[in-house]
Amino acid sequence: MRPRSATGFFPTIAGMSLTGFLSALLEHGRVKVAHPQEHVPSDEIAAAGRQFQERAALVAAEFPGQPPALDVAVAQWAALQMYRACQLAIYRELDAGAIDELLAPACPPAEPASRHWSADLAFVFLPDLIRQAQAAAANDPLVTRLREWAADWPLSSVGVAQVEPRNVTEIAGHPGLLRLYVDRILSKKDWPRLSDPAVRAAAQESIGAFVSQWPEAAKHFQTAAP
Repeated sequence: MRPRSATGFFPTIAGMSLTGFLSALLEHGRVKVAHPQEHVPSDEIAAAGRQFQERAALVAAEFPGQPPALDVAVAQWAALQMYRACQLAIYRELDAGAIDELLAPACPPAEPASRHWSADLAFVFLPDLIRQAQAAAANDPLVTRLREWAADWPLSSVGVAQVEPRNVTEIAGHPGLLRLYVDRILSKKDWPRLSDPAVRAAAQESIGAFVSQWPEAAKHFQTAAP
């Protein structure tokens, strides 16, 4: 089974375990979530790690080069964060305090490239979730938190407008991640991301002699020229 693309994300109200949520998210994107007050058992989190080990193996087949090592703890953290965020997108009566509490856990420490690669297995769906949350209430505190994620996890947030990406040097430090990042930028025409010199240089190299077919990207190359 190939992983689905990051489109067509439709949260709906109804109970679903973490592993059921992840299976639905990866297969067709129509997810169901329980109320955020429900505890997520440790065996569900462990099972999520196994799900992402399988997903990483599938995605690695299309990765440009050798992917970073999977950090299961980071993948589990990202999966649970996405699950909680989807719950909050549905149960909108919860206030900013509940959002802060449910999304408080910090990402486990890991080697930078591994951290971005592992989190992306779940966070690749972040742009879809942001669109859903903004459509319901653009000024909701949840949207603010999700946009902070978009800044912190640039690999996963390509296509999200008006984001000032952070930690790009961590992605640029791994050739395969940088190429994946550039491929996503070109695919989604997220031209502001080309303001980073390393990303812009990689994009120029990727486009090469076909620069005439990318006029919008070429404008950023010309603007940056000395």
